[in-house]
Amino acid sequence: MTLKEFKRYAAAYGANMDRWPRSALPEALALLDGCTEARDTLADVAVTDALLDAASAPVVSSRREAQVYDRIAACLAERVVPDFVPWFLSRPPFRAAPLAGFLATMAVVGFLSYSQGLVSFQKTTTPSLSGVMIVSYLGDAR
Repeated sequence: MTLKEFKRYAAAYGANMDRWPRSALPEALALLDGCTEARDTLADVAVTDALLDAASAPVVSSRREAQVYDRIAACLAERVVPDFVPWFLSRPPFRAAPLAGFLATMAVVGFLSYSQGLVSFQKTTTPSLSGVMIVSYLGDAR
């Protein structure tokens, strides 16, 4: 076991080695025998464990807990749903009319820009035999 693995186990399972996985114990104990840094790491983790054990949970009265729950319920009740929701934020059932209108508009714009010569496509010619035989490493014919 490396020191890095030992530190990861110590951070995850604490200083009490009874909580560690059984498969890691022999290697961890062997590392503890020969490495002072591993012993120092385990001592630091023991201090952290002691501090966590000494910490107490805050006491919250049932009246205060009920107040918090009541405020949450009041906030949920006050939530207002707007009358108008844009189509792109609407929940299903999906309204197809706005999408169909958008696609039709794009088709008309594309047709008009092509017919007016704003967009032109190059005419392709069939390659000669030498052009067909030269194939690049991407697989396209040149």
